[in-house]
Amino acid sequence: MKRNTAILLHRAISVALAHVALPAAALYAQDAAVSTAEVETENGKVSALRAAAEAIDPLGRAAQAEAAWTAYYAGLEASGGSVLDKAFALNRIADTLYYQQKPQDALASSQTAQRLLEDAGESGGEAMADTLANLAVMYGVVGQRERELPLQSRSLEIRQSLYGKDPLPLPPEQAKSLALGYLNYANALYQHGRFSEAADLVKPSIDGLIVGELQDSTLFVAMSTGANMLADAGRPQEALEMAQRGVETATKLLPEGHPFIGVSQGTLAKVLLQSDRFEEAVDPARRSLDILASKLGPGHPYAVTALHNFGVILARLGRFEEALELLTARYDLLDEIDPSDKVISLVTASNVAHELGQDALAMQYALSAADTADNVPPQDMDGHKGPAALALRQDEAGSFDAARTSIDAAIAKRLAAGATDADPTLEIQSGLFAIKAGDQAAGWPRVESGFIQLEQDLLDDADKMELGADLSSYYETLLQVVEAGFEGDRPDIALRAFDLASWGVNARSRQLLSLQTRVGSNSDVGKQIGEFDQLRAQLRLLNRERASLLASDQIDGATKRAVEIALATEKMRALRTSIADKIPGFAEWLRPKMANIGDLQQRLNADQAILITMPSRNRTFTMVIASDSAVLAASNQGRPQVRRLVAQLRSALDDAGGAAEDFPFAAAAELHAIILPPDAAQALAGKGKVAVITSDALSRLPFSVLLPNVPTVDQRDYKAADWLLKHHAFSTALTPGSAFSPHSRAAALPKFLGIGAPNLAGDSARTLDIAKLYRSAEVSVDDIRALPSLPATQNEIREVARAFAGKGQRITLTGDDATEARIRMIGADHFTTALFATHGVVDGQIGGLREPALVLTPPRSAEGSQNDGLLTASEIAELGLRADFVILSACNSAAGRNDTAPAYTGLANAFLGSGSSALMLSHWRVRDDAAAYLTVNTIDAAQRLTRPEALRETQLAILRGDSSLAGGDHPSVWAPFVIIED
Repeated sequence: MKRNTAILLHRAISVALAHVALPAAALYAQDAAVSTAEVETENGKVSALRAAAEAIDPLGRAAQAEAAWTAYYAGLEASGGSVLDKAFALNRIADTLYYQQKPQDALASSQTAQRLLEDAGESGGEAMADTLANLAVMYGVVGQRERELPLQSRSLEIRQSLYGKDPLPLPPEQAKSLALGYLNYANALYQHGRFSEAADLVKPSIDGLIVGELQDSTLFVAMSTGANMLADAGRPQEALEMAQRGVETATKLLPEGHPFIGVSQGTLAKVLLQSDRFEEAVDPARRSLDILASKLGPGHPYAVTALHNFGVILARLGRFEEALELLTARYDLLDEIDPSDKVISLVTASNVAHELGQDALAMQYALSAADTADNVPPQDMDGHKGPAALALRQDEAGSFDAARTSIDAAIAKRLAAGATDADPTLEIQSGLFAIKAGDQAAGWPRVESGFIQLEQDLLDDADKMELGADLSSYYETLLQVVEAGFEGDRPDIALRAFDLASWGVNARSRQLLSLQTRVGSNSDVGKQIGEFDQLRAQLRLLNRERASLLASDQIDGATKRAVEIALATEKMRALRTSIADKIPGFAEWLRPKMANIGDLQQRLNADQAILITMPSRNRTFTMVIASDSAVLAASNQGRPQVRRLVAQLRSALDDAGGAAEDFPFAAAAELHAIILPPDAAQALAGKGKVAVITSDALSRLPFSVLLPNVPTVDQRDYKAADWLLKHHAFSTALTPGSAFSPHSRAAALPKFLGIGAPNLAGDSARTLDIAKLYRSAEVSVDDIRALPSLPATQNEIREVARAFAGKGQRITLTGDDATEARIRMIGADHFTTALFATHGVVDGQIGGLREPALVLTPPRSAEGSQNDGLLTASEIAELGLRADFVILSACNSAAGRNDTAPAYTGLANAFLGSGSSALMLSHWRVRDDAAAYLTVNTIDAAQRLTRPEALRETQLAILRGDSSLAGGDHPSVWAPFVIIED
């Protein structure tokens, strides 16, 4: 089952879609039992009235459609039309009333249809099946959901008695009707939380509609509805494919800006977000909101849902202020739409308010969510989310007994709604709150059983490598396991949860690389492993591009990507099968390799320590592992406080003024106190070499700039400040198990590659305006050439190359030689050191670029993506360049794919995935002269020291003033680089 997330999507988008699938019965062709009623009246043929009604869009022009169907019904009454036709007309009137947000009137219309049919003895035909399906929808909308599933079941039984169970061999009209029966019944199952059963009916539904030669909106509505079912059943790859097909079909069949296009875009956004690909969800979510709000009005249920879901995505992107404004803008309207959706909206608003540090407001929303949940029908699976959110707020307030009571109430509500399996997140929370309330005997079994299931869910999702998910939605629950380990003095449990929380895309790539090295990179199976990992990254990029193209109505481009995705997916699956045949234990190499505390301690010497520190929603947890100890320490400050402090420090470092009074010394000291409470600080004291494993905002800052104490006013000069740099040489490890790994090697200098100083025509003092690099998703070669030149990088590469003189091969590509074409000529070679000194472009900074890139010398005219002046992350991975030590002397090269992606998933991922052992990356834009000094001297010092020690020695020299760099004692000058070692 899919894990819970702290920020919730409205299931109302799927509810709305499912409702659309049902009232769209006006679009269905009827079977032979339904009369065409071509009866003359004084106003003309009744059939003409029906044709006129069918020509009107029931969603976009609902009031006009109601009038037309009412006129048709009146014509039938006047002419003595058949009961079957009258029932059909009444159901279509109900559809239009539903779209006008008049559910009680809609219900009454379908109830009239049912009475007419029963009185006429027509209880077993297509007309009754249609009527029962409509009644089920309307009863659900007015809050009588207990009647929904039995009615849809009866409707499907009628159709199966008429046509059989398999739509594939049926004539088109019958296949279509049977398919709609499956779809409607699946939706009712879905609304009652029976996700797996609902998902199993998606395929026969779509198959039947296609056999039925359906070419109207019912087809893409069915696809969107099916995508929701598949997503919530934990079948994300199928859900994504179905959602994308829904957008394509809607865009092809409907006029631009039609509301159903907005609905299908919203479904795609939801599926992407549920697959932990929230950056890809932005474009379709925004498009959905724009269409639905403009076409249906901001108060329409579909628009309210789209507003909420876009707010959720903004929250996942870290834009909490905007998110809260959207989330609270219209949740009062949900009282009239669906109380369970109001619960979801209030829960999400509560979680976002907490992330903003507004605890009182967060509690207010949680209390309201819990109260509203009491009005949700018992069988509604969303009702438990209200008390679950309240439990979190009570825990944050220190009311552990109350939190325990609330979370157990949430579990009881979920079971009463028909859940047949335990939710691992709720189980872990229940156990944690029991432990914190002093009842370890009751708490630990629940934590452990929930953790076992959570770990399995995470591994199952990670195993779907075609999706390339970051697994970030597991993070908070894993940190709750960490907290239980801390509270119960169970460091083994805490370490295992830490390990899983850090097991991102880089760690997974490194495991495959380790296997590839073991079997031989140049062996047949070794090459297959490398290709397998490249395809994983390629699929992620192709899917991101397809989502963007679909959101901008570029259907031809999206269709082309779909073909590429299908081919790459099939190739990846074939490779996986082939590799598994040759390596029987291959599946285990796709799972985390976790070490225990004893294993880690054995690899450490007396001067080394592993520092694991991660912020949760309300606390920050730190573990320090040394050769003879393992210390657990936690602070009562969590993500909201950590993000605020990191933002203050990054602001000062990104745009340094150089004045001591401008640097937030207090923030540096406060963050130090959060990360290193006294016990942890004591355990770290005297350890010269420290490997850091961290997450969230802490990944955006080098720990060397933290301060144990705030300097007094008369001591505030940078040289005298007690930076952590003066105590430790820091490196970054991807996971606890990779810290100080035995295969780490000291730097050697037999083979060097230096690339940079591209031939650019812009003023070196001009601000980099990378937003202009792409126009209509195509690289503008002229704009790249106009970027600011980097004159100091020429000397930087020259000086580093000089260190290799007489010691090995040197290849330097600068100026006109620093092109993609020349790099490709090098091929898949192995270097001990590779230096890239140029502009770095972060994902999202260029409108059409879906991945980070390094700027090279562009060609004189456009030559295609193989030589356009941008060496993208995927191109880096494809090149196969490997180096023991890669230095990215480029702006912000330590960043993730975007601001909220896990750290080191951008350019770093490309080099780590292609086999580089260690990286030196920057957290902010580095001054040219400082970059040159740091690079040259770190490489030189690495001949006698470890790389982290070499970097620290160089940084200390700048801080002391030995470098003659102007303003070098400011941390913005000496601190931008970090070392990643694996």
